[in-house]
Amino acid sequence: METARVEVKSSWASKINWTQAVAMAASVGVIFGVDVPPEQQVALVGVIQGAQSVATWVLRTWFNKSVSPASLGQ
Repeated sequence: METARVEVKSSWASKINWTQAVAMAASVGVIFGVDVPPEQQVALVGVIQGAQSVATWVLRTWFNKSVSPASLGQ
């Protein structure tokens, strides 16, 4: 078994958590706050969620140098 030493940061400092929160808020804003036809709402939410997925993947793969206490079971 390998052991790694990594920095532990608050979940509030997590770029991934903020990416998820912003995408969710944007999607909810499109659904309830924008007066556009349903087809356009679906397309906008799809673009937002796709961008969020790619951003999360990039952040998690190349820009994550710490863990949150929750990910360690603390």
